[in-house]
Amino acid sequence: MEKLTNDNKEAAISLLTQVEKLANDGNNQKQIAKALGFKTTFTLNNRLVKASQITNRPVPKYKSSRRSKDEVRRVEIVEVRRRGKGSAFGVNVPQEPLLRAGFKAGDKLRVTVRGKIISLRRRSA
Repeated sequence: MEKLTNDNKEAAISLLTQVEKLANDGNNQKQIAKALGFKTTFTLNNRLVKASQITNRPVPKYKSSRRSKDEVRRVEIVEVRRRGKGSAFGVNVPQEPLLRAGFKAGDKLRVTVRGKIISLRRRSA
């Protein structure tokens, strides 16, 4: 794969197009990197970001090599706010990821904190 520079827009478009085609064929991140001759997925990701910056086109979505075949990782942004005068905080989580995880209104949740990661689980009865 030739080096991406700001004046080499054709190479950037070519890379994005190839990745998009391979992703649509069902290949995961590791398979795409191997097919395009990259030694690591890290290098592939760096080149894709550079190509995206050069062309102003988004990076094509593809499956991570660490996740199961049907699972696609999505990042949701939430905001933490102080609620009332007590010591509690409130967090508004978008409905879509909660529904995807199988939560419904009225569920009781167990909160687990590991470092900077907060996990929610349905509380067992």
